[in-house]
Order: sequence, then structure tokens, then C-alpha cells
Amino acid sequence: MQANRTGGGEPVSVLMLTIGVLAAPAAWLLQICAGETLVAHTCFPHNVPLRIPLASAIGWSVAGLSGAMLIVGALGTWLAWRNWRRLKRAGRRRSPESIDTTVEGEAFVARVGLMASGLFLFALVATDVATGLVSACM
Repeated sequence: MQANRTGGGEPVSVLMLTIGVLAAPAAWLLQICAGETLVAHTCFPHNVPLRIPLASAIGWSVAGLSGAMLIVGALGTWLAWRNWRRLKRAGRRRSPESIDTTVEGEAFVARVGLMASGLFLFALVATDVATGLVSACM
């Protein structure tokens, strides 16, 4: 994968931009989908609600999944912030007469990635808190 040179400085690859934009939203989506599937499978087998889950370790597995996805989301947010910071510095180094639409477009994508990652990191934390407060089969 070819890296773009941002103002003669550090490279910001397309892969890193993509990971920065998609890591936190994908982690939240996986946390919600996999966590709900695990709980539904152990608490509502054959559409019969149970008070106690079939698997005794369901709480720990959902908590582990939530913790792992929180780490992935935090790393994605950090990567989005790093990409945005690097491209912002590259934009400041350019002269006003040099218009590089590639760097401007990448800076826009990095800014959107940072905003989306912050929002989904908050959603990951809120979901983790809800998971800790509510019983699995309730």
C-alpha cells in the first residue's frame, strides 16, 4: 500500500485512514450483535424465557467481549486522532498557492473518522455500563 507524503513529513496510508474511520463503529456493532446473540441464545432457547441462563459463564463472556471491543474502539479512536493530527500539521506546512486536494481530502476523512470514533467510543462505554448494570436474563 502506497503511503502519501504529507508535506514532506510522515506518511498517512489509506489503510490507516480506513482503520481510523471504521474501527470504533465496527467494534460497537460487533459488541451489540455478538453480545445480544449470546444472551438471546442462552436466555431464550426455543422462544422460552429463562430466569437463569443455560451457560453459567454468559455474564463473563459478554463482559470479556465488551472489554475487548472497548480496547479496539479506543485504539481506533487513537489512530483516527493521530491521522487527523498528522494531516493537520501537513496542511499548515503547505504554502497558500500550493493546492493539494489529496491532502485536503485525507484531512477531511481523518476529521470525520475522529468525530465518528469519539461518538462510537462513547457508545461502547455506555453499552459496557448497561451490560454491567442489567442482568443477562432479565
